[in-house]
Amino acid sequence: MNKCGNAIDKFPEEPDSALGMLKSEPSYFYDEEHKYMAVTPEEAREFFEKEGIKVTEIYAVCGMLQLLSIPDRVLKSRKWDEKLFKQTTEMLLTLSKEPSTKGFSRHLVLYGQRI
Repeated sequence: MNKCGNAIDKFPEEPDSALGMLKSEPSYFYDEEHKYMAVTPEEAREFFEKEGIKVTEIYAVCGMLQLLSIPDRVLKSRKWDEKLFKQTTEMLLTLSKEPSTKGFSRHLVLYGQRI
């Protein structure tokens, strides 16, 4: 779990907890009986590289669609204009790879290769 994205989500309801999450070392927390590790993208890379996995790419995978402010009627639609769909998917893929936006995501996907 990306602690930056989670802290952003948590801030409106629990600002003390959100700030504490940002300032803390990587740690585990429980949510709905599941165990997660809250880390930054850099901490995730370090964690995997210590385990012998060379990280080749990190993608931010949650929350980017909300940043685009696409109207709800479009998001809920089952029929998207093909041009808008292509533009949206290109924008999301580009944002998911952009280092400056990775902290906004709630989750990260790391791709790597065992060394």
